[in-house]
Amino acid sequence: MNSAVKSFNGSNIFIFIAITLFYAFESAQMAYYNVLAPAYLTAGYYQQGEVAAISAAYFYGTMAGLFPMGYFLDHFPLRRIILIGLLGSVAGIILLLMGNHFASQWAARFICGFFGGTTCFIGGIRIIALVYPKRFSYFMGIFLSAGMFGGMICQYPLLSIVNHFGLDGALRTVLGVSLCVLAFNFFYLKPSEEISYNHKKEDDNKIPFFEALKIIVLNRRNWCDVFMVSLLDTPVSVIGTLWGIVFFTSFFGYSETISSFIVMALFLGLIIGLPVIGHIADKKNNPPSIIFIGAVVSLLIVIAVTILQTEKPLWLILILFFLLGFFSSCQTMGFTWITQGFRKELIGRNSAFNSMIFMGTNGLFKQLGAFLLVTPSLFIGNGSSSNIMLMIAISMFIATIYSCVRGKIFKIQEKIVS
Repeated sequence: MNSAVKSFNGSNIFIFIAITLFYAFESAQMAYYNVLAPAYLTAGYYQQGEVAAISAAYFYGTMAGLFPMGYFLDHFPLRRIILIGLLGSVAGIILLLMGNHFASQWAARFICGFFGGTTCFIGGIRIIALVYPKRFSYFMGIFLSAGMFGGMICQYPLLSIVNHFGLDGALRTVLGVSLCVLAFNFFYLKPSEEISYNHKKEDDNKIPFFEALKIIVLNRRNWCDVFMVSLLDTPVSVIGTLWGIVFFTSFFGYSETISSFIVMALFLGLIIGLPVIGHIADKKNNPPSIIFIGAVVSLLIVIAVTILQTEKPLWLILILFFLLGFFSSCQTMGFTWITQGFRKELIGRNSAFNSMIFMGTNGLFKQLGAFLLVTPSLFIGNGSSSNIMLMIAISMFIATIYSCVRGKIFKIQEKIVS
C-alpha cells in the first residue's frame, strides 16, 4: 500500500482537483432541478409528483450503480472507470435535451446518476483515503464543500439562464460544462495504475466478494451512521437541491429570484462549514460532541425560521439559512466515522454500499417533500410548506439523540471492527 501512495505524490494535487471538479459538477446535477422545477410546473410539462420523481431518478440511478461501480473501482484502474462514469453522465445530459417526455427525462436522470453520481463520489473517497489518510475529515470537507459550490451556482446564475434562454438553453449550458469537466479529467486525472493493482494484490484477494458484502451489510453501526448523515443532509436534499424555490415562494411569499439567493446562502454555509468543521474534527479526533452541537443548533435554527414566517425579515432569513448550512455541515464527520470503521481493502465497496443507503434515503426524502407540500399543515406554521420545516426539525432531533447514544450502543462493535 505504501508504494501505491508514494506514486501519487508527484501530481496528487491535480488528481484531487480533477476528481473534486467532477464531484462539484455532479452535485450541480443533483441541485439544478431546484431551478428547473418551477419552470416545468409553470410551463405545465409535469405535476409536482412527476418533477420529484424525475429529480429523484438521479439518486435512484446512483443507488443502483454504486455497488457495481464500487466493485469496478476496486478491481480496475481508477482513471478508466472514472472517465467511463463521466462519459455516461454526458450521455444522460444529451438524452435530457432530446425531449420533455416524462419517461425519457426519468431515464436520462437515472443514467446520469448511475454513471456520474457513483464514480465521482466513490472515486473521490478512495483517492482521499489513500492520499490523505491523516487529514481525511479536512480533505473530505473540501471535497464536499466543492460539491456544495456546484449546487450553489445552480441557483441564481442558472435561474438567469432559464429566464433569458429557456429550459433548453439551461440544459445546453449544463452540457457545455460537462464537456469541460470531461476534458480536465482526461488531461489531469492520471493516478498511477499501481494504486488500483497494488491495492488489489495486497489486500482485496484475501476477502471474497460475498464475504466482503456480508461484513458490510451486517454491520449495524454502518447503517446507523449513514442514516445519521442522511438526516443531517436533509436541508440540502430537500431545500437545496429540489424544493427550495418552491418552498420559499410559498412559505415566505418571496419572489423566485430572492428565493434563489436564500438557497445560495444555505450552500455558502455548507461551503465554509464543511472544511472548517472537518479541520476541527481532525484536530479533536472526531468527537461525537461535534455532531451533537451541529444538530442541536440546526434544530434551533429551524424553529427560529418557523417563528419568523409571518415577519419574514430577509436579512435575518439569509443569515439563518447560512448558519443552517454551516452547522449541518457537521455531517462531514459522519463520513469519517464510516470510512475509518473498516479495513482499507473494503473502502470502495463499503463506500458504495453506504452511498446506496444515502442516495436512496435522499431520493425518498425528496418525494416525501413533494407529498408534504400538498398536505395540509400537520403541526407548525401556516400552509403546507411548513411541513418541510417540520420534516427537517424531526431529522435534526433524531441526529441529536443518535450522537448522544452512539458510543454506548456500539461500544463492543467498535472494538471488533476497528
